[in-house]
Amino acid sequence: MRVNSDLMGRISAWFFIVANAYYPAKILTRKYIGSSREITNFFNGYLKVHILFNLIGLWLTLLHGHYAEEKNLILQLSMLVTIWLSIVGMAMYYKKPAVLYREMKLLHTQQIMFYVWVALIIIGHSLN
Repeated sequence: MRVNSDLMGRISAWFFIVANAYYPAKILTRKYIGSSREITNFFNGYLKVHILFNLIGLWLTLLHGHYAEEKNLILQLSMLVTIWLSIVGMAMYYKKPAVLYREMKLLHTQQIMFYVWVALIIIGHSLN
């Protein structure tokens, strides 16, 4: 079976886009609409989609990176950040380990981590 690395990369990008729209959507909703039971229920459900789609995106990204012909240090760093963000996100959701929850949340939810992650992906792919 021939694996199309480019297609996997594109599909994983879409999974990450849908998954990570969670955070800005939640902030914009809080700012402009406020909070209600329906909104809270929606975002509780979207959190599950956020986690699931990030895990699917991670899996597809791992396959994409494995089968890709081009590799460089920047792309490897972006892969490490992707893995780290996904694992820490899962650990936060299950609150394991509980003693590190505050630190994990602080690092996982920093917007700069998102910008670093996206920059590494863009720069790494533009080098090839």
